[in-house]
Amino acid sequence: MDQDIYALVGKYGFKSLHNRLTEIMKSEYEYLKNQFPVSPVNTAVVPPVPVEPQVEKGGKRKYTKKAQVQSAPVEQVVTVSETPEIKDVLVVAPVQNAYRDPREVKAFQKAGEEERHKLNEAAGLQLSQILTKENLKQWIETEGHTYAWVAREKAGCPDTQVAATAQMMGIKSTFSKKRAMMMKHR
Repeated sequence: MDQDIYALVGKYGFKSLHNRLTEIMKSEYEYLKNQFPVSPVNTAVVPPVPVEPQVEKGGKRKYTKKAQVQSAPVEQVVTVSETPEIKDVLVVAPVQNAYRDPREVKAFQKAGEEERHKLNEAAGLQLSQILTKENLKQWIETEGHTYAWVAREKAGCPDTQVAATAQMMGIKSTFSKKRAMMMKHR
């Protein structure tokens, strides 16, 4: 399937392919929505985040968001079909934010690396014992994990060091292989 997708991307480009897929999904969604009407039972409304202006030197205004109040995730219950005797209920999990702040991701990665480093030191493990060819092959190629995952969950060192060690041993992650294929098709 991936090869077919890459062939389409190579032939039409990302933007055209994305636009066409969006059009197809919209039309199919409209059709399915008309065939199976859904009535929401419990929905949550998120209030907008207030923005306060701050005046900097030179009279320029800088706008910053106030801290958001953390609330428990609200599940949305949707009834699929209603008859006097039977009700089918579909529970939809709350949608998590697909976009993350890069600073939070870096902090999470760094904290995980430091924690794993301390655990490895306490166990008396050296980095050379962890980053063996067999281990890297298992984690990266067989299980399909990223260099960052190996660094955070197993090695306790920067992901760049894991990447360099793996590549020196001839091991590439699936993400690196996909990126190489994309560059090849350009």
